[in-house]
Amino acid sequence: MLSELDEQLCHQVAAPFGEVATSDHRFYDRNWFCSHHPTDGLAFITGLACYPNMNVLDGYVAIQQGGVQYNLRLSRQLRPAVGDLRIGHLRQEVVTPLHAIRLVLEPSNDFPAAFDLLWEGFLAVHEEAHHHTERDGRTVEDTRRYKQLGKVRGWMDLHGQRHVADAWFGIRDHSWGVRPGVGGFEPLTSTSAVTGSPGPRGLALWLDFANDEMGGNLILVEDSEGRRVRLDGAVRWPDGVGRPAARVVDVAHDLSFFPGTQAFESGRVILRTDDDNEYVMEAWPAVTAWAYSGTGYDGGFRDGLGLGAYRGKLCVEVDEYDVSHPEQVLLDGIPVPPGHREQPVQLKLNGRLGHGKWTVLPAIR
Repeated sequence: MLSELDEQLCHQVAAPFGEVATSDHRFYDRNWFCSHHPTDGLAFITGLACYPNMNVLDGYVAIQQGGVQYNLRLSRQLRPAVGDLRIGHLRQEVVTPLHAIRLVLEPSNDFPAAFDLLWEGFLAVHEEAHHHTERDGRTVEDTRRYKQLGKVRGWMDLHGQRHVADAWFGIRDHSWGVRPGVGGFEPLTSTSAVTGSPGPRGLALWLDFANDEMGGNLILVEDSEGRRVRLDGAVRWPDGVGRPAARVVDVAHDLSFFPGTQAFESGRVILRTDDDNEYVMEAWPAVTAWAYSGTGYDGGFRDGLGLGAYRGKLCVEVDEYDVSHPEQVLLDGIPVPPGHREQPVQLKLNGRLGHGKWTVLPAIR
């Protein structure tokens, strides 16, 4: 099926843009944005994703303030409007490729928020290395991703109160390919997926951070004995500064968790880069960590099928999570599986106030 995208001279395979070069139902193309107010405890995440082999475009908005996470999940039939970045009253507009995206949530009767925000890159786009994993002879993950640190301007209304975004800290992520846990189900190709134990797990840190001068990212994975399995990251400056990115070559960390939980409370990380500089970060939560099941990840949506499942021409779901506890999440007073957690943080980077997103998965031994 042809679409307006097929007028572009950038086809990659002998197929229209409405088709992809694999029949794997898990193929997806997703963007994700997050931001938070620097002082008043307001934060949001939003994203859209298409699944061509499932004929689905889905998306979400989650807004958090005062210990409440307001969730909006949307899904529509992808075709024939393949190139339209809109589901119901949520839409995105590419203003300047690789730099500026407009995010709009129009007012509605079913959700207590609306916004019109311009996300603009503060640093250049960072393209991650190719992610490819095989297990039992099957491709589990085959994805590409780029990330960018930016600033957000515009407005957001929540329960009738207007919040003006004046250069709020923001992050965006665009990834595509084949990944587990989307498209409605994950193929079962070995008994280990059912009966196997995950065994001891080490520490994993995914950090994005910036102050008003510079920023960067870190991926650190350690095994259950504290041995380093993966280290990747860089510190960057805006293009006009004329200073090249510095690659992270070593890291030390000291993390604290709320008593009796595995929820991040505070942390200190020291990065050393290949230009012989050192960067010290001290971070603490800006709001409670996101409960991603509210956005449709990790088996979200009321049918339990998660992201990418076909739900007809239009599906809209709204609910509210009580996230006032650092670890437990409640829906109508009943505990619910929160899904994976990512932590919006305030921080100091070499003594200068900044902001970031820290994903901290502590060791299980």
